[in-house]
Amino acid sequence: MDVKEFKHKTQVRVRTFEIDFQGIVHNANYLKYFEIGRIEYKRNLGSKMIRSGEFDDGTKVVAVHNSMDYKGFAFVDELLNIYTRISWIKNSSFCFEQVIEKDSDKSVVCEGKGILVNLNPETNQPEEIGEKFVKEIEEFEGKKLKIVI
Repeated sequence: MDVKEFKHKTQVRVRTFEIDFQGIVHNANYLKYFEIGRIEYKRNLGSKMIRSGEFDDGTKVVAVHNSMDYKGFAFVDELLNIYTRISWIKNSSFCFEQVIEKDSDKSVVCEGKGILVNLNPETNQPEEIGEKFVKEIEEFEGKKLKIVI
């Protein structure tokens, strides 16, 4: 994945409690970094999280798939860039693609994707993604976004 194709970037600094006994970021923490990127992506589009874990626009999503490929290592106190984009939207699901790189030398540490499903906030059953969400993402991502409805 080419980070030049991503319109959203946020940063995190590796903290001491995120490294393992080898002195590198523990692999499970990359899922946390991906989640930070996803939340900040939605914030960038004007949404806010509310106490229930939903967004204030009524969106409630859950991850149904995560995958990642590790390309390098990150160490304590390094500043990491998390690039995030939505690459496709289907009826009730969509895909985040993400890249994490070191800010210092731009080397890629990890790449991954997550598939999320939109839920009805009352029934917790999959529900069609609203037109407002689709339009918002189309406007932000542009022509590279695939809509498969």
